This record gives sequence, C-alpha cells and structure tokens, in this order.
Amino acid sequence: MTDVSGKRMRSAAADDAAARRINEALWRSLDRYRGRLSVVEFGDVVLVLLYLRGRSAWEVLSDGAPDVERAIRADLSADGEDPVLLRPLLESVRKAGEARQLAPLVELVDRLDPDGDVPLPQVFNAVLDHVSGAAVRKGAGEFHTPKAITDLAAGLLAPTPSDRVLDPCCKAGGFPAAIADGLIRQGAAADRLAVAVSDYSTRSCALAYLNLRLRGITPQVLPGVAESLPTGAPENRYDLATANPPFNLSSWNDDGQITGRWRYGVPPAHNGNFAWLQYIIASLNPGGRAAVVMPYGAGLSENTQERSIRTAILEDGVVSAVIALPGQMFTATDIPVTLWLLQRSPASRPGEVLFIDATGMGSVYQRARRTLADADIDKIVETYQDWREHRHDAVAGIAAGVSLEKIRSDGYRLNPRAYIRPIDEAPDLRTRARQVGELTQRLDWLAEQAARLDRTIEAQLKELSL
Repeated sequence: MTDVSGKRMRSAAADDAAARRINEALWRSLDRYRGRLSVVEFGDVVLVLLYLRGRSAWEVLSDGAPDVERAIRADLSADGEDPVLLRPLLESVRKAGEARQLAPLVELVDRLDPDGDVPLPQVFNAVLDHVSGAAVRKGAGEFHTPKAITDLAAGLLAPTPSDRVLDPCCKAGGFPAAIADGLIRQGAAADRLAVAVSDYSTRSCALAYLNLRLRGITPQVLPGVAESLPTGAPENRYDLATANPPFNLSSWNDDGQITGRWRYGVPPAHNGNFAWLQYIIASLNPGGRAAVVMPYGAGLSENTQERSIRTAILEDGVVSAVIALPGQMFTATDIPVTLWLLQRSPASRPGEVLFIDATGMGSVYQRARRTLADADIDKIVETYQDWREHRHDAVAGIAAGVSLEKIRSDGYRLNPRAYIRPIDEAPDLRTRARQVGELTQRLDWLAEQAARLDRTIEAQLKELSL
C-alpha cells in the first residue's frame, strides 16, 4: 500500500495550486464521460477512484477489469472495515457502471502518479472543491467549507499527533484533513490522530471517511447528528473539536422536545446556532479547544435566549477569540462569517477575549470567491499565539484583546470591528487598485448570475405560455 500520509508535504499554497492545475486537466478529460450522471454522482465516482489510486487495491482495477466495488471491498476488508459506510457513493459507481463509463475513467485516473510531487490527498481536495462548487451553482450538493478556513482552524488549534478530534458536522472531512495535513507539513505522523465524524448526510460521512483514510486515518463514524444534537453533547470527550454547522438552522430539533444537557441555557427552538456551540463545548475534555464557524449575527443576536446563553458562555471564560472572516469565501452564500475559538479551562488569558478583523485580508481567485493566502493564515495564527503568550494586547487594524468587563458593559456583543483600532494611513495605490479589481470581478460575476437567472425565468415563462 502506498503510504501517502507519511510523505512530508511542501507548502500548502504550492500543493493547492498544483492540485488545482491537475484537477483542471483531469476534469477536461473526464467531463466528456459524464453522460447521464449528475455532477454530484459523477464527482462521487471520480473521488472514489482517486481514493483507490492511492491504495494497494488499485491493482484490482488496473488489471483490465474495472470492478470498483470489488476494489473498495478489498481495500476495506484488509483493515476489517465495513463497505456499508460507502453505500451512498457506491450507488453512483453502480450507475456509472451501468452506463459503461467506468473503464475510461479508470484509465484516466490510472495515469496519475500517487507518489508524484503533488500529494494525492490534495488532488482529492481540489476535485472535491470543484464538484461542490459546480453542484451548488446547479442547485444541488451540500454546503462545503473552504480550504482556507479549515487550514486556518488547524493552525489556530495547534494540534498534536495524539489528539482526539471530533467534527460532528463533517461535510467531507475538511477540518480533520487540514489538521492531519498540518501535522504532516511539520514532519509529524498523522496516523495517531483519533478522529470521530458525524453529519446529517451519509454521503458527507462517506466522503470524509475516504478523505481521511487517504491520509492514513480511519475515522470513527458516529450516529447521525440529527439524533445526537438535541441531547446536548456526544457520549465521548475530545481534545479538539471543529464544526461548520448549518447557519440559523430552524429544524435542528424535529420532535420539538428540547431535553439536552444545556449547561448555559436552553437554545431557542427556531435557531440551532447556540445548540451547536453548547454541543461543541460539552464535547471537550478539560483543556480542550474548538474552532466553530458561526454567522456574524450569532455574536450580536438580541434574542433573549441566545443573548442569555452568550452571556453565560462569556462569563464562564469559554470564548477565547472571535475572528471576522472575509466575505465571499463560500460558494453558496455571501453571509458574513466568524470563527469562534473555544476552550475548556484553564484559560490562557482569563477575563479577556481576542477579536481579530480579517475582513480586509485575502484575494479573489475565481468566480468572485475570496480566499486567504498562506501569509494571511500565518498572520492570523501568529497574532493569536502572540496574544495568548502575552506578547501583545492589540495590533492596529487587525486585533485587540478586550476585557470581559468591557464586553459586559457593551451588552456581551461579540463584534470584532467595534473593538479594533483602525490604521490611520490611507491605503496605497496598489492596494486601491487591487480592491477595484476585486470589485470589478465581483460585479462581473453578479452580472453573469443575473443573466443566468433571466434565461431561466424566460424559459419557465415560455413553458407556461406567458
């Protein structure tokens, strides 16, 4: 078996850029074979094949008999795992087989070198991002966490190889995969990580399972979070927890009976944000740390229950930092997003919360989407570490450590921009030119979307003879 997880990776930016180039070339060749499969189904097949390309079971496919299910069963049975976990993906594989599309796909993926300069897990990530973006644009698929956010969370959490990690809303395993990649880049082995994942979607769990096994980690797949979230906490405790839960989820407790172990107060039935935050906090060991993506409004909500819970969490010293992230990072939404860093005692700086405003960082890279460069991520991580280690209290224009007394006087509102002292200097011409260029790209993308909607509406009107 090829030990992909044992290779020391180059910089994240170099790998990501190279992986995107491979993805583009691969997709140009693959797309002609999509046939009657949807973009999500076709993506499932490609991702399964990419996974197998890095495993010894690939020999079952490369001998001229493209029996993907047999290869998957051979791979999992070698480690005593149950193929039933991959049922949602194997349904797409069977559909591709019925359409006689597997053989050419296997031949194309066979050309990839699993021991080449670009690690296969990064190619997997690039294809996953491509499929997720295309699916969202077509009104299908599931919410996907941008890699820049998962890499940032991994850097901020400072994992160790022996940590126990939980992601209860795992999407395709982006957060624990980023944690593993960060350890590998540091020269550490990632296969000692104990990872548990769950999600509303069995397909997401299946993708996370493959994504992590490519890195030498076989995660534990927990029961569906739809059952566990209303209980207030998972059964086990973890050193690290990550999550990008559905924002403002109104149906998080379908039976209407909120009976969970809510330490800080019962969350409102119409919004799951503070159910997720409490669930994550309750999942941590003493000294455990978490990174949770939240809509900006969660820190400002004046809902009586949410404000009461936010107050109790802050008074308990659980919130370590709140980071305002750039807009347009997600394919499916422009909603302002924050990253909450949580901790169980002991707190590094009790009675204080660090606020970071990263909204001006990053750049546009495709279809008006923004991303954070390695340098941006390093700056945020360094700022947080310096604050934790008492090397500074504030950085003009970027960060400020704020006392709980001040936050209390401001009504427990967690608004990074309200506390950070702006930089007085006007932006230079180069910065202004970059900002204008990004706005132009954004306008072009919006115009493209408007035209697409016009065409859709016109087609529907014609169908209705209007």
